[in-house]
Amino acid sequence: FEGGKMQNKRYSKIYELPYILDFKQTQSFLKIGRNTLLMLLQTGMLPAFRLGNRWRIRREDLEEFIENQL
Repeated sequence: FEGGKMQNKRYSKIYELPYILDFKQTQSFLKIGRNTLLMLLQTGMLPAFRLGNRWRIRREDLEEFIENQL
């Protein structure tokens, strides 16, 4: 946080990502649209969990998802 606002940091390498990502971080890293990411989460293609009404994605699940797409 800086000045009460969360920094919108860009990550270029998977190991630079935080252990647990939020929706926007995942969307930005994968460079996909909101609806595409929602489809991946809702179908279970990309494992995730919810905290309240917010999606959370573990870095290791994201890494495995990417490896399976290659």
